[in-house]
Amino acid sequence: MKNAVRFAIKCILAMLPLFAVTGYTCLNPMGYMDGEYPSWHYTKMVQTGREMPAEAENAALILGDSRAMADLVPSMIGENYVNLGVGGATSIEMYHTLKDYIEVNGAPKRAVIMFAPFHYSYMDNYEKRTMYFHHLTFREAMELYSQGSSYNARVFEEFDRFDILSMYLRLPDSYLPALINSRGNGRYDSNMKLYEEQRIKRGHALYGTKDGCDDINYEASYKEMDRGGEHLLITYYFDRLLKLCSENGIDTIVLQPPMNEASYSRLDEGYVKEYLSYIEKFANDNPDILFESVIPCYDNAYFGDSSHLNGKGAAVYTEEFIEKYIKQGQ
Repeated sequence: MKNAVRFAIKCILAMLPLFAVTGYTCLNPMGYMDGEYPSWHYTKMVQTGREMPAEAENAALILGDSRAMADLVPSMIGENYVNLGVGGATSIEMYHTLKDYIEVNGAPKRAVIMFAPFHYSYMDNYEKRTMYFHHLTFREAMELYSQGSSYNARVFEEFDRFDILSMYLRLPDSYLPALINSRGNGRYDSNMKLYEEQRIKRGHALYGTKDGCDDINYEASYKEMDRGGEHLLITYYFDRLLKLCSENGIDTIVLQPPMNEASYSRLDEGYVKEYLSYIEKFANDNPDILFESVIPCYDNAYFGDSSHLNGKGAAVYTEEFIEKYIKQGQ
């Protein structure tokens, strides 16, 4: 009996480092996560009701990826606007963001949806952001895995349910590299500063800060839309996102983010035609939702990198949005 007790104690002692690391990763993500985490955390705080726009009862949500996050400035539009776009997001993350928001806060008055064209085909940040930052609940993550596997989505070929379990248990094999690189708490001050900036600006943040950019974006190299499993999964969730808006009576606008002239001039005609046809099918299936299908082209001077507007570009684009959808009462 004594030997059994000693063995049990030794096992518990041997597990203490694991418990300590796991406990720390749960309690202090700001200390070790990379600089993308504060924006995802801000979005999570809003969608769960812990951060709210000043006019919450008349809230308008901007939903999308980094182009939405950088291109539309809530403080220019109105006190009720909040930007929940995050880098690398697709319709998958934004569907769950809006669903959670509605469950906690009720339906917003308006939703402005914007994704880069390539985010209708690729889940390029699913593992390192969506899963790593726990944007979904564990149950939602497993449901996504099952749905994605049924479509043979490439992202799930190397990242399976055991990897998901490891991340949601915050085991060292997933988080130890970040802990080492951050020296445990080395990113806390910078992440808290970024979060406070997100809170003050209601989710808006620039990605590129150059005073003009003529680099080429992702879409300029495409000859056709990738219609593989990731596209099918994203399309499935985009349809769910639009239906969620319609079922809750949300005034919804789907926008196309601007491209710099350098990239726009190199777009393949066949790819553009296929992409516009894809968007227009959703427009035909959702007559209560306003869709913009034409991709705007802006001067290179308005871009901070190949894909995102800089400060002056975001101001110009936001002013155009205000003129069209606020002043004209649309």
